[in-house]
Amino acid sequence: MKKLLTLITASTLAFYMQGCLEESIAAGDEEVESSSSVKDEQSSSSKAKSSSSKEKSSSSKAKSSSSVAKSSDSKSKSSSSVAASSSSKAKSSSSVVKSSSSSAKSSSSVASSSSVASSSSVAESSSNEEVATTFVFGSNYMVGELRWIVDGKISEEKLEFNQDSRLRSVDENLFVLERLSADNLALIDANKKTVKWQIDLGANANPTDVVKANKDEIWLALDGAENFVKVAVKDGKITKTVKTGDFSVNNAGTPHLVDLEVSGDTLFALFQRYYTEGWNSVFEVPGLLAMYKLNNGDLLDTIWLETKNPTAMGFAKGKLYVASMGEYNDSYGTDADNTRGIELVDLSKKKSSLFVGGETLGGGIYDFVVDSKNALAYAVIYKFYGSAPIAKVNLADGSFEMLSINDAEGSLALDGNGVLYAGDRSYGTEAAYVYEAGVVTKIAAASADVLPPYSIAIVK
Repeated sequence: MKKLLTLITASTLAFYMQGCLEESIAAGDEEVESSSSVKDEQSSSSKAKSSSSKEKSSSSKAKSSSSVAKSSDSKSKSSSSVAASSSSKAKSSSSVVKSSSSSAKSSSSVASSSSVASSSSVAESSSNEEVATTFVFGSNYMVGELRWIVDGKISEEKLEFNQDSRLRSVDENLFVLERLSADNLALIDANKKTVKWQIDLGANANPTDVVKANKDEIWLALDGAENFVKVAVKDGKITKTVKTGDFSVNNAGTPHLVDLEVSGDTLFALFQRYYTEGWNSVFEVPGLLAMYKLNNGDLLDTIWLETKNPTAMGFAKGKLYVASMGEYNDSYGTDADNTRGIELVDLSKKKSSLFVGGETLGGGIYDFVVDSKNALAYAVIYKFYGSAPIAKVNLADGSFEMLSINDAEGSLALDGNGVLYAGDRSYGTEAAYVYEAGVVTKIAAASADVLPPYSIAIVK
């Protein structure tokens, strides 16, 4: 059993008629498959990081097992994590939102489509009538800040949050998921750049993901609890609780829900299913995919995955793809073998199989987003701390190419036009980037004190 860093605080069945499930999947996906084949080339470059920057909080999306690479950032949509500094462990004013200036930027601060060098800095809707604002959360593992892109640069203005926070967007709403030692959910007014409400989720809840339940509510995934919840967008009140404790392994107390996805009228939940022994995170069984009714959270069915420690998932052309980190090696990196990679789930046969493995990609997958319209996926290949390049994967045949970003542990986000945003945490050269039309462009910062990117989200 390979060693992993554990969480510092707890931080990544009656079957519904298959015909109905398939109809819901088809109804929710209208993607166009890309016919292009991408040549396989890998690059791995990394820089040594000082000891002060090596500690991360243990409840990561690594999305990971919540046990290596991000501070509590275990959905993977979870999942790798490293120990956080003691200054971030106790709830304090860092988890209460503060404005860095006496006046918040108005909607005039929404960036235009030409604001980042030669690349688009904001996503436009397919109708070209709406623009989207890109938000960047930064963290140095002690403090965290929310900024946004305006006039092609990351803003001077900011809002302060817990150092281990993730951004998620649903329609026009931006949510801040405060994680390790904060365990809050906040709704941000994306135009005024102010906090509408903030709720306490309870000790060690460790929120990991948000998806739309209906026009008035969201589903919120919790990594550190034996349930997930439905929340009213208007005021943050919890309107429904769905128990998940039966999926826990070896009295872990939680099955570690790392990612949520929606297709049609079905809610998909991705569980990492590990437990801890001392300082080790133990993966005895593969990850688990569970399907629920979107409207009320009733369990429909479950599917065992092929690999362990899943981090994220996404749909393209009616097919579900799941990325996994796998177990960590003795150096807290991941091996280039086929115990990890990208799986393709056959929902009709209730079976998942490896689509492209870590032996080909070069390691486990730390973060993963799917461009459903173009049948592409972007996977952060976690080789070891400080080396996490991005593979652009063709979901038609599994071929891929590597982008010129060295350490994308700072999150991935896609806009509605397939433009990719990525946070590079390469020590000494941390920055946010945009990838469009085959070109990677650095996003400038309006202030010299901008923290390294940690999570990115796009709000229409």
